[in-house]
Amino acid sequence: MAERKDIRSKNQYLKAYELERAGDITGAIKGYQKASKTNPTNIQAWNRQMILFRKSKSKLQEISLIKTAIFQYKKYIEKAHKAWLEENREKAASTHELATVLGMIEPSGIPLGEHAILEKWETRLYLLEYRIKNARPKKIKAVRRAPKPKASKKLAKRE
Repeated sequence: MAERKDIRSKNQYLKAYELERAGDITGAIKGYQKASKTNPTNIQAWNRQMILFRKSKSKLQEISLIKTAIFQYKKYIEKAHKAWLEENREKAASTHELATVLGMIEPSGIPLGEHAILEKWETRLYLLEYRIKNARPKKIKAVRRAPKPKASKKLAKRE
């Protein structure tokens, strides 16, 4: 069943990519959203959405997307770990204490793992939030009025 999700997600991703290449950005974003919803580990779909939001300069949408991606990916990792624990209870029980002593387990009970994509997303999230927090306020340009012609005043005084 997981293979079907992967295949379906990959097909949705490819359709969205074609829409993006054709110039339909909103359709592409919707397609990437479908692909990432079908399979939360489809990193390409998450990344393309982030890139499109970055190109459209919608930082707040990009922030919410990154938070969602991080949450969904961590949720999937936790779910996969629980499934592994149920299949391999004996191995897990015998090595749990050692892993705890060595600091290889998070407080939640999930093994520490190097997930490079999570680190990239968290870095991007930090940078976006920092830029928004420290952004200079935009200057509002005043509407310039055309100066009154001075020559007409002189003509009015002479008459």
